[in-house]
Amino acid sequence: MTQNRPKLLIIAPAWSQGWWGGGKVLAPPLVLPLLAALSPADVDVQLLDENVEAVDTNADVDWVAITCMTASAPRAYAISDAFRRRGIPVVMGGIHPTVLPEEAAAHADAVVIGEAEPLWREVLADLAASRLRPRYRHDGYSDLIGLPHPRRDLLRVDRYLTTNVVQTGRGCPNACSFCTVSTTSGRQYRFRPIPEVVEEVRSLSSGWVGFVDDNIAGNARRAKDLFAALIPLKRRWIGQADLTMARDPELLSLAARSGCQAMFIGLESLSEDNLRATHKVSNVGTDMGAAITTIHKAGIEIIGSFVLGLDGDDCGVFARTVEFAQRHKLVAAQFAVLTPFPGTAMRQQLDREGRIVDHDWSHYTMSNVVFRPRHMTDLELRAGQKYVYGRFYSLPSILKRSFTVRRKFLGRLLVNLSYRGIHRGKGIHDRLPAQRLPRPLRASGAP
Repeated sequence: MTQNRPKLLIIAPAWSQGWWGGGKVLAPPLVLPLLAALSPADVDVQLLDENVEAVDTNADVDWVAITCMTASAPRAYAISDAFRRRGIPVVMGGIHPTVLPEEAAAHADAVVIGEAEPLWREVLADLAASRLRPRYRHDGYSDLIGLPHPRRDLLRVDRYLTTNVVQTGRGCPNACSFCTVSTTSGRQYRFRPIPEVVEEVRSLSSGWVGFVDDNIAGNARRAKDLFAALIPLKRRWIGQADLTMARDPELLSLAARSGCQAMFIGLESLSEDNLRATHKVSNVGTDMGAAITTIHKAGIEIIGSFVLGLDGDDCGVFARTVEFAQRHKLVAAQFAVLTPFPGTAMRQQLDREGRIVDHDWSHYTMSNVVFRPRHMTDLELRAGQKYVYGRFYSLPSILKRSFTVRRKFLGRLLVNLSYRGIHRGKGIHDRLPAQRLPRPLRASGAP
């Protein structure tokens, strides 16, 4: 070990994100620069996002930290094993090790369970003193007050569309059965002080800002205060929210005035039965089409997210879903195959029913069918996703949706072409075996 300044390499393993225009990834994982900022000054920190640069397992480093999600876990284990064979201690954390710490422990010298902020300096001190413990766990959740600005200067800035990603809060009071957020981040919202958020946004380089909160508008009162504080900064931004924001005209107005250009919103399913079964309570009883129209009228675009293959779905779901997305002029949409991630109620249910057929975590990308659907075959579900993406991102569909607001035509067009390229790059269109699509997928009538 370097005596005066140990070298720490923090790695995010690759998984299939897809490339945007210019061969760039959308944004870096925020955990990398945040951990760097939390590290003491006497540690030489290097960051490596394998989505934009290769990992050298022969690198001259003293310690390695790896953060991973489920789809990247096998790659994380391979990287960790390679460093450990050289005698370099490895600490592992992130969503997947948090929900499956025993599995991760087979590939790491230490596992950080839960949020790292309260534990990180202790972990590094133990590394320095060669007294690393096999588990680090903090009871409860961090309060998010006084967090340092992430070390974005340590990132490969040229490989991302933006590094201006900011988190203002964590947690979610909902418990959607297919989501790990409430499991890993808690069922209560926790917020950073608004002045600290404003200070960080003000410090960022020019360009748009991405807020990575799971629901930045979930607490309406706090969201209004935040949006009002952002207005003087005159920054354009994109965030994530749910449809309940359509019920609050003041919230919508403040969001638009603060620079909100688009919201990523989990629409999930057009079926009330599916929404109830998965506990997507914010959408139950909601006229989703009317809510979308209201948000659009406020000048905010919507990137919709749908889940395909829920137990109430049959082969007709594909045509119904893509027609809804086109009819309501979503600027973009993601159509995910239901994926039973570890740590979710959905996985527990499907496991009890003996319906999980694939345990290779690298297949858990939301584009592979790893379970037995109830009302269709696995090939029909996979072919249905191919159909939906192909139709929604067909050139006629892109042009029709992009012409909705003339002053936004170019922006809409570029976003759609990027998404089209991403999903082709992920193999949505290219890796299925040749087969005839089931007849219900070709239906054109709206429900």
